[in-house]
Amino acid sequence: VRIYHREKILNLLESVGFTHQGSHFAHSLHAPYWWLKCSVGPTRDQHPLVRAYHRFLTWDIMKKPRLTRLLDWLLNPLMGKSLVLYFRKKV
Repeated sequence: VRIYHREKILNLLESVGFTHQGSHFAHSLHAPYWWLKCSVGPTRDQHPLVRAYHRFLTWDIMKKPRLTRLLDWLLNPLMGKSLVLYFRKKV
């Protein structure tokens, strides 16, 4: 796992010849899973709340219901856990 601050990763990639094209946040429905894990202990995967939310996420990934896709899209700007960056290689 590597954690970068937005400006640091932008500067790093631009310094090696990439042009930043855009960005957005993703995986907002995954953020509560990590909040749960941190609140009960990161190694307690069998905690009932952690297991239940993990089952929900697995179901969501496999079934892709419209309601959760919409919720994820609406919540991504507020609590998306992943920053997605788009670059183009300079030629």
